[in-house]
Amino acid sequence: MSKSNMPRDVDSPSKQAKRTLLAPFWNRTENRLRALWRILGAFILVATGSQVLPSVLFSNSDLPPSLLGLTQNIFTVVTVLLVIVIWARYVDRRRLTEYGLHVGPEWVRDAGAGVVIAFVAWGLALAVHLTVGWTHISAVLSPGNAANALPFAVALIAFVAQFLLVGIWEELLFRGLVLKNAAEGFHTQWFSERGAVLAGLVASSLLFGVVHVDQATSLPALGFWVLMGLVLGSVYVITDSLAIPIGIHFATNLAFNNVYGLSNVRPETAEVAAALLRPEFTGPTRFVGVSGLVNVGVVVLIAVLSIGYVAVQYDSIRVRVSPVYTVYSRSHN
Repeated sequence: MSKSNMPRDVDSPSKQAKRTLLAPFWNRTENRLRALWRILGAFILVATGSQVLPSVLFSNSDLPPSLLGLTQNIFTVVTVLLVIVIWARYVDRRRLTEYGLHVGPEWVRDAGAGVVIAFVAWGLALAVHLTVGWTHISAVLSPGNAANALPFAVALIAFVAQFLLVGIWEELLFRGLVLKNAAEGFHTQWFSERGAVLAGLVASSLLFGVVHVDQATSLPALGFWVLMGLVLGSVYVITDSLAIPIGIHFATNLAFNNVYGLSNVRPETAEVAAALLRPEFTGPTRFVGVSGLVNVGVVVLIAVLSIGYVAVQYDSIRVRVSPVYTVYSRSHN
């Protein structure tokens, strides 16, 4: 019998039904879960490791605020990194470095640039408040007013370590894992490659804003964190690296809370955290609030400075994150 006349293998009705049922969840071409479930699964596990478990384990701790935050974040980052390492290998089916962690001299340089950009930009925010008369400095080298507050230098070191860990795991999750997977999921006949990356950027930024809803006093205020997510995600998209986003994220948290005291405008944080400068705000909330117009302008400035840096270092501004997934066939070693 010739090959052309040989009977073809035909799936049984039960196999066809199984494939139909699994189709919304399993991508046969890529041999892994579809993007939506990869994102949701990782996000649920990370949320459990970063929010639920620490709140249960450290709810009755009497550690000083700085050490409590550091302890919680060490636990969180170890848990989250463990989740993401396992998820990357067995579910997302890619190397951890493919999220943007190609750490080397250039990566460290870019991260340092992100730190400088954020510190300069948030310093300008405080300068604006002081110049206009919306705030004045009430204390310098303040350890905070907690009953068990640590000396300023020790507390500041603890906050540096804490916010570095936060910057690493949040960027690895929201930009590395969520944005990249969302872009791959959107890359269908309805989206071009650039369109898919843009859609992934918007989706990851909205999710970033949602998880910060507890810090927003209104729906417009929530837009501040969405905007910050868009800026961090845009830098990731044009570099395919987490270096600058991690640098900006780390330095923003540290500058905002412990260097320039810009978060002192919030009643729940006023006078609590150690701060190099502790301002007291008297200006209108729409300008001096955490999500006020001055801070929104600074986020835009961070975007401009970051894009300018990338243009100089990378010689061009273009989309470097690809939504195209290469079927995983490489060694795990």
